[in-house]
Amino acid sequence: MERRIPWLWITIGAFVLLAPGLAGRFAVDLLEGVTLLVVLGPLLLAGAGLLAWQILKRRMVTCAACGTPSFGAAICPACGAVLDQPQTGFPPEDFREQPASDAVIDVVVTPVDEER
Repeated sequence: MERRIPWLWITIGAFVLLAPGLAGRFAVDLLEGVTLLVVLGPLLLAGAGLLAWQILKRRMVTCAACGTPSFGAAICPACGAVLDQPQTGFPPEDFREQPASDAVIDVVVTPVDEER
């Protein structure tokens, strides 16, 4: 059974290549199109991804105070510094030297409604 399978594929391939008429030419053109799509498709997707990353990278603004990247924001979402003028927001030296133990988190307890 194992020896018949390669001969079967060779016979089918020979028939498709040697088949006269429109059906044989259509099969060869279809195989060429599929091969072209398999080879060039990933290359085109990689090129489009690289181009999109370069466009996004140009629009990204990094905050000078805290280093948070953002897109199209006038004020940094992390520290509140103005991105056009990095000196007017939260001072970078205070931001970097503030210990975590000084942070205060206010937690408000609200009762859960039974009706919901």
